[in-house]
Formats: sequence, structure tokens, C-alpha cells
Amino acid sequence: MKLSVDALSVTGPVRENNEDLLSIAGRMLRDEALLVTDENAGDYWYAFVADGMGGHEMGEAASAELLEHLRDCFTMGDFSEEDFKDDFIRSVEYISARLNARSACQGLVKPMGTTLCGIVWYYGKTYMVNAGDSRIYRWRDGLLEQLSEDQEDSRGLLTNCVGGNLVGTPEIREITGGIEEDDMLVICSDGISDFVPADEIEYYLAISGNPAADLCDRAAVNGGTDNASVAVIRIGGGVFGDGDGPDDDGRFDAWA
Repeated sequence: MKLSVDALSVTGPVRENNEDLLSIAGRMLRDEALLVTDENAGDYWYAFVADGMGGHEMGEAASAELLEHLRDCFTMGDFSEEDFKDDFIRSVEYISARLNARSACQGLVKPMGTTLCGIVWYYGKTYMVNAGDSRIYRWRDGLLEQLSEDQEDSRGLLTNCVGGNLVGTPEIREITGGIEEDDMLVICSDGISDFVPADEIEYYLAISGNPAADLCDRAAVNGGTDNASVAVIRIGGGVFGDGDGPDDDGRFDAWA
């Protein structure tokens, strides 16, 4: 399976720090970009975004603790092929309980927590993972479709996340067969989805060689103040950028 990835995480214009974190097959990105093509993803591959919450530093810590824990679980083989869903859920709930305990011990008024959203390819199966209001879109033949559902109430408050005084049970749905060659997947925090409408996302996916940067820039132009993180994954086919080493913005077409 060939995957081409263009990913970027940036601090919002009025934010002091970036609580978002991207994990591209274990490579952590915060205030950083990645442009890469993986010719053979092997037995497993994944891309996640975690949008931390809880105030200065607490959100950063929550998103990092979650994604680093998941990276360790994949690396150590803690997820069985047969029981991947159950193993993954238990792993996330463990971190959720740990974050909740830390919030209680520190007496935090705003408990630390994080969203989790992403795609996992695991031994021939494809899974969509979601807890919170970060989003996954699929772009096919010029049309964008939201695959994830925002887990929030009518007031816009999260009904599910990791930590945040919630259990933190992620929704995991197998979507094997639902992703085809030449599709593009967009995994993003609400710093993108709240400020870049679907038709503009469609436009940049259709014309841009570096859609992650263009989407983050567009969010700011449209009045976005939040941190913005996005990974665009092209299934098979072409690659992003010029595919020839560092681009003008210093991004490299290689794993680092």
C-alpha cells in the first residue's frame, strides 16, 4: 500500500501555545510539517490528531501522553490482530483514567483532556477512530464527505473525549473497502473544520501540491484563531509537493 502524506500543525494567531498534536505512524508533529511518501506501509500504519484541552500546558500534556502511549502500544505489539478494537479501547480508556486522576489530584477547574481522531490500517483491515470533535473527511472524485461524527451536544460541549472527566471510550468503526486508490483522507482538528468550509477544502485538495499548508493558511484568512492541525493522506497514485527533497518552506519528502 502506497501512502503520501502532507501534514502540518501550527499555533493559532492568538494562542500562546499549541495543544494540538499529530502522530503520523508515530512521528509526532507540533508546530512542525511533514511531507512524506511511504511505498510500503507494512502490517500497520496510522495517522492521528489529538486536540488537547485544559488550559495552558495541560492540553499539551494530555495530547502528548495519549499519542505517545498509543505509539508505544503499536511498537510493543500490545494490540492483537484478532481483538484490535477491544485492545485499542482499553488502551485509550487507561490514559483517560490517568488524565482524570491527575486533574483531580491537581484540583484543576478545567480538567485536562484531549480529542482523538484518526485512521488505522492494521493487518489488512482499515479502522476509523474518533473521540470528540476532531474530524475525518474523505475526498473522492472532487467531492468531500465527512466520515466522523462530532461527539458534542446542542451547546457544542463535548460528550466524549479522552480525559476531561469522561470515560474516554473511542468509537472504532471498521471501514475496510470504504477507502479506494486515489482517495484522499483529511484528518484535522477543529481549528481547520470550524473555519474552512467543505467547498474550500474540496478546492485545495483538487489543486494544491501542499494542501496542509494551504488549509492552515485558509483557516487564518477566514478568521481562525485556534491552533490548526491537519494531515492529508493520498491513497496510492501521485505524491504531494515536488517529491524531490526539501520544499521552499523547508519540508522534506522523507521520514526523519
